[in-house]
Amino acid sequence: MKYIYVLYLVIPLYMMLLALLSSDESISEEEATSGIEKLFMKTASYIYRRFLRKNRFFLSSPGRRHVKDNLIKLDSEGDINKKLSSYYIKKISTMLILIFMGSMLAILAAYSSGRESNLNAEGEIMRSDYGKGEKEARLVAVDENGESVGDFSLKISEIEYTKAEAEKLYTKLIRELSTVIVGENKDLNHVKEDLYLPDKIKGYPFEISWKSDNIDALHSDGKTINDDISFKGEKSLLTATIKYKDYEWEHVFDVKVIPKDFTDEEILYQEVNESLTETEEETRTKDSFSLPADAEGITLFWKEKTEDNSFLILLMSVIAAISIFAMGDKDLSKKVEDRRKQMTLEYPGFVSRLVLYMGSGMSVRAILMKFSREYKEHIREGGKKSFLYEEITKSCRELESGVPEINVYERLGIRCGSQQYARLVTLLSQNLKKGNSEMLTLLREESDKATLERMSYARKLGEEAGTKLLVPMVMMLLIVMVVIMVPAYLSF
Repeated sequence: MKYIYVLYLVIPLYMMLLALLSSDESISEEEATSGIEKLFMKTASYIYRRFLRKNRFFLSSPGRRHVKDNLIKLDSEGDINKKLSSYYIKKISTMLILIFMGSMLAILAAYSSGRESNLNAEGEIMRSDYGKGEKEARLVAVDENGESVGDFSLKISEIEYTKAEAEKLYTKLIRELSTVIVGENKDLNHVKEDLYLPDKIKGYPFEISWKSDNIDALHSDGKTINDDISFKGEKSLLTATIKYKDYEWEHVFDVKVIPKDFTDEEILYQEVNESLTETEEETRTKDSFSLPADAEGITLFWKEKTEDNSFLILLMSVIAAISIFAMGDKDLSKKVEDRRKQMTLEYPGFVSRLVLYMGSGMSVRAILMKFSREYKEHIREGGKKSFLYEEITKSCRELESGVPEINVYERLGIRCGSQQYARLVTLLSQNLKKGNSEMLTLLREESDKATLERMSYARKLGEEAGTKLLVPMVMMLLIVMVVIMVPAYLSF
């Protein structure tokens, strides 16, 4: 083993010698570093300039020429010799660092291996100390000629106690357990808090298991059950089963669990509750019984507790009324918004029909009358109501009652309340006032424009619907995550 240490030390010692020789070596700015890396860089520079730069085999080697060509390709304007030197110095420095670290690690590994040897100087196998567990040794047997007989793997148990030694430790353990298991209690005759029942005690090779003969007062894990105020103290036999290898002992601890500390209020409440229960049970053959008059020296007066939700009902009614009043305006606003949306969506179809009938030679008045008759028939057949055609029907009634046609159109535009209908009413009014030979062309342009606006509006509604769907989608994602993660969490 000593020769191995000497062999491993040769490399670091030689590198230290090179480091001393290279202490005056200068390195370029590109190679400049700090700390131990600078030391290796100087050593690498010394090796390169002393042994490689003047070596003709190295200078004429294909590898060097290949490196030089690649450096020229990367930077054809720089000093190639300087770059070549820097390149090899960095490579040599890295190599030196790896060799040095490897040597030091080899020395540490050899030292560690020597220390962990299972054989002592006399050739005897060394067992692990008490409680350290078994270990495995890899052995090689050789004959008198030094030839290998074979490799062997042997599991070596730790040192075992004799029966007398184990019993001595057991006696010592029992004395220690008597104080350890008490935990935060005064002693084993005054147990209010949970006991501490370990399965092992540090420094002892024993395995300990526990069993209680009265689980209503003391569980086998040391948990005490003493919340009942009528609990006057319960005894329990706590058995410790102690094992070591093939040896086994049992020791019984006498434990008395006593009630925990209660406040005066808790004691009074429990006393009254017990008195009520006892009185009810003793008078079950009678049609009535008297309630306790006193408890713990306190005179008691009784009255029946009733559930009076009248104020809550009134409060909820007021809140509901205010909510309905406030929500009524929102509901109305929503209906108005729905009317506006419906009329916006119906506008392109209405203008297209208007253009179609005007192209056949009908007047605007006759067309509106026709639309009104068709809508009334549609409603009689159970069709869906239309806000636009309701307004047209109103306009037709105004025309029949003698209201000037231009006033009817203007009032129709006001009732519709949309910029699109305002444009249409303007065209119709101008046609009545001045006459316009290009009226049909303008209406066709309005129809095309309305169609484009409807498409844009439909896209907007689609985007709004997609945004509204994000909330249920996020909720579904959260539900899925909970369904996946909760079982996985509970499985650990």
